[in-house]
Amino acid sequence: MTEIIDQFKIPTEEEKHRAWRDFRVNYLLPHGKEWFSGPYMPMEVLPPKENWEANSTHRLSRKDVQKASTKIKRFVGRRLESDLNVFEHTAPIAFAHGTGVNDELDGSESKAPVSFLVPNQFIPRGIEPKPMEELTPDERQVLTQYQMKCEVIQSLAKWKRIMLARLGVDVGEGIYSTSTSIRKGYKGDVTHSVIADQWDYEIRISEEERTVETLKKYVRIIWKIVTDAEDYILREYPDILLPGHPTSDIRLPKEITFLTSEELHAKYPKMDAHERETAAVREYGAIFIIGMGWPMKDGSAPEEVRAPAYDDWNMNGDIMVLHPLTGYRHEISSMGIRVDSESIIAQLKHRGMEDKIELPFNAAVINNELPFSYGGGIGISRLLMLLLRTCHIGEVQCGLWHDEHFRQVSGEVGIDLIPDRIIGCLNWNESKLHADAPKEAADPQ
Repeated sequence: MTEIIDQFKIPTEEEKHRAWRDFRVNYLLPHGKEWFSGPYMPMEVLPPKENWEANSTHRLSRKDVQKASTKIKRFVGRRLESDLNVFEHTAPIAFAHGTGVNDELDGSESKAPVSFLVPNQFIPRGIEPKPMEELTPDERQVLTQYQMKCEVIQSLAKWKRIMLARLGVDVGEGIYSTSTSIRKGYKGDVTHSVIADQWDYEIRISEEERTVETLKKYVRIIWKIVTDAEDYILREYPDILLPGHPTSDIRLPKEITFLTSEELHAKYPKMDAHERETAAVREYGAIFIIGMGWPMKDGSAPEEVRAPAYDDWNMNGDIMVLHPLTGYRHEISSMGIRVDSESIIAQLKHRGMEDKIELPFNAAVINNELPFSYGGGIGISRLLMLLLRTCHIGEVQCGLWHDEHFRQVSGEVGIDLIPDRIIGCLNWNESKLHADAPKEAADPQ
């Protein structure tokens, strides 16, 4: 009887994930199905167990996390304005479809933007219009006459360049916006969220400034802002660090190391892109990888697949750092010298997207109707996760997380996700509730 019961016992988490890894290695990968997701998040994606206690949300109250986040955002905003010579500009949350202005990310259908229809019809409140299939052809024509197909922004990379032309800014002057986008093609984990928030900036440059040296100049400016922000917030909130823990001595390096994607590939030839990026940040602390988009010279895949119509793939890149708690690569910024008429055509042809050459934005670049520019984005929540030293991006951002994800990171892991709804495990971390409660309420005496 005992043997029969044991056959139906509930497996432990370790047994579940071991079974998933075996299934992935023995079935999914050999059959070309590594896209299959399996369990919501394999446990190895979590920070090492020895770093869980160093999570600052175990010492900072929920209120303090929000106040510290606001301080960082204000600090970075002021420094962007002064150090980059940019001013804040209002930002859109959606674009009209079919203009070429939205960011295609990697250009795949899975990463396509969230789309919706705007009827542009007066419909009285409480009145449901007739279903489209019940309308006559004339009624359907009237109903759809001003209909607009729109899509939620994925980034402001191209739109900002249009604004530079509209505003008539001088060379060396630019704009920045605070943007929030939905990237439905990303699966949420410790560092990834379907909600992407960032400081988007764009600066007008001359044609002669379209060089790697110009790119490096701006990388160093951005990096100085980031390291100064770390110094600032640690002075304001010393409890971010856990005294005596090995991670408490880790600081961002004051100088960033530049590596081309080819150099990185040659340095770690047997690793995939994320593995070699992690190896590099463990060696240098922080790196900027130059050249994202073109395949390697040996024919292997690019360091990262990029959309063809905003960055010049020879003069772009990412800032990667070592996150003290996760122990692996942590991308906080992507930027680049923007495409000119030659590079946009070459990149569109490489991706087999010649049909998009005539899109209004692409045509404007090809016809030299837009100013030359450098631009990029700094992930707000990614930077907050880094500087506040949290174990999960969802502790500094209100993202969209599956119930299973809430369950995985609660309890012993102690990750304090900001919920978008009332959930069954809303009060899973009782210590956080007590930390946020007024002292008089916690101690009636």
